[in-house]
Amino acid sequence: MTKSGFFTQSLASGPVKGDRDALLLGLCAGRRVLHIGCADSPLSADKLRNGSLLHAKLLKAAQDVHGVDIDRAAVELLRDQLGGEYSVVDVADERGRADLVKFKPEIILAGDVIEHARDAASFLRGIAALMRETDNDTELILSTPNGLAAKNLINTLAGREIIHPDHVYVFTPAALSRLVSDCGLRPGRCFFYHVNSGKDARARCYDSVSRVAALLRPAFAEGLVLVCKTAS
Repeated sequence: MTKSGFFTQSLASGPVKGDRDALLLGLCAGRRVLHIGCADSPLSADKLRNGSLLHAKLLKAAQDVHGVDIDRAAVELLRDQLGGEYSVVDVADERGRADLVKFKPEIILAGDVIEHARDAASFLRGIAALMRETDNDTELILSTPNGLAAKNLINTLAGREIIHPDHVYVFTPAALSRLVSDCGLRPGRCFFYHVNSGKDARARCYDSVSRVAALLRPAFAEGLVLVCKTAS
C-alpha cells in the first residue's frame, strides 16, 4: 500500500471472492501447509458435524498439512476424527517451534486467527521467526474480518455493532499491513471475500448491498486476506 499522506493511505484493492474457504484453499492447493488455529475452538465439534471445518477441507486440498492449535482437547478431537499431524503449540513461544520448523512449510495459514490473539504483535513475530528458521521461502496467509466492510457502516447507521465476542482486534487493510511490517514481515498480495449473513430476506438484502458496494470498492467486502513473506 502506498502512503499518500501522514494520516491518509491509498485504499487497498484486489480480487473479491465469494467465499473465504474457497479462496484460502485455492492459495494452499498442492502445497505443504502449516495451519495455525486449525481446531477453530470452541466450534470444532459443530463444524466437524456440518462439514464446514476449514482444516478438514485443507487436508483434501493441500499436499501435506500440519495442524497447530493451543486447545489440546480440540486437537485430540481432530486427530481422532480426521487423522493427520498436529502440534499443541503457541507460535509466540520459541520453545514449541522446533517440530514446526522441521515440517518445512511452504505456506503458513492463519485463517481468522489474528483478531483473537491477545497480543497480535507477539503472534506475528513468532510466525516471522518460524518463517526465517524454516528457510523455505515460506509465505504467510492471513485472513481476518475487514474493518472497512460496508456491513459495518450499515450496522452503525442502525445503532449496533456486530462482532464475535472473542475478537479483540478489528483490522483495516492499512492497519494490518502496518502491523505485519512492524513485526518483520513484508505484506504482498491482498484479496477480499464476502460472507453470507443468512437465508432470510433481510440477510439477503444485507449481503446484496455489501456485494454492490464491493463492486465499487473491493475494500467494502466483509473479509480481507493478506499474503506476506519475511522482510528482506
